[in-house]
Amino acid sequence: MQRVGRLILWALVVSFALAAVILFFLFRYVLPAPGTARSTARYTIGEWEGQVAVFEGDQDFPRQVFDVYVNALPEQQRQQVLEGVPVEDETQLSILLEDYTS
Repeated sequence: MQRVGRLILWALVVSFALAAVILFFLFRYVLPAPGTARSTARYTIGEWEGQVAVFEGDQDFPRQVFDVYVNALPEQQRQQVLEGVPVEDETQLSILLEDYTS
């Protein structure tokens, strides 16, 4: 009877260890990190060399850079731009750009 109890205990320990390893790899390598919206959105409003810029898809270089410095934006907008603002379509892009550049 003790032997069966030890086997069950070992099976539980091994199961938990395996689950921990799987979760580690899932969160580390599979799921996107926070602030990586650029890869799923059509566009991202972000920062390029201190200025507001538009990135298309998951491109590393901006499609368009504006003559608006991120440091000149109000605090809330500055944080949003630094984190990257995901944009789904041209209409939403136009509206948001007007907010950031005017």
